[in-house]
Amino acid sequence: MPELVATAVAVGVLAGLYRLSRQRAKLRRSAATTVDLRIDFDGVERRLADGRVEGARWRSLDHVEVVCTPVRTADGADAFALLAEVDDPDAPRGCLVPLGVGHDDDLLRQLTRLAGFDLAVWSAAVEHRPPRRAIVWRSNQPGGGATGGEAGGVSEGTGSAS
Repeated sequence: MPELVATAVAVGVLAGLYRLSRQRAKLRRSAATTVDLRIDFDGVERRLADGRVEGARWRSLDHVEVVCTPVRTADGADAFALLAEVDDPDAPRGCLVPLGVGHDDDLLRQLTRLAGFDLAVWSAAVEHRPPRRAIVWRSNQPGGGATGGEAGGVSEGTGSAS
């Protein structure tokens, strides 16, 4: 009988830990949800549910990367664009833009303004099967910037992306 009680207690503890783990994952996911995304002539700003703010300015952009992930993001996207700027190499800035959830047209409208941006390279990267990361545009200006760039699969790789 004592073994049965110990087993029941162990099962109860494990069930409680599992439930707690699921609740924490749900909270982390909801904290990473986009509550506001502004894409305009100056850049991109994304506000998250937990109060964090991400941003990138077109004039300081270093590269654009498409990340296809096998797990949906908190916004329900299976891919996102990573816009990275490097005004200060010690403190790079950037912004994630979830793809396929209503922001693609605004983002592409601005990306096509980047010198050397190739829509075919972008499309191939977005349509690729996950997991995959591909840099689809890179500035050729020192310190980044939207005045010059190159496209055409500058760099790509596979691996897990979150």
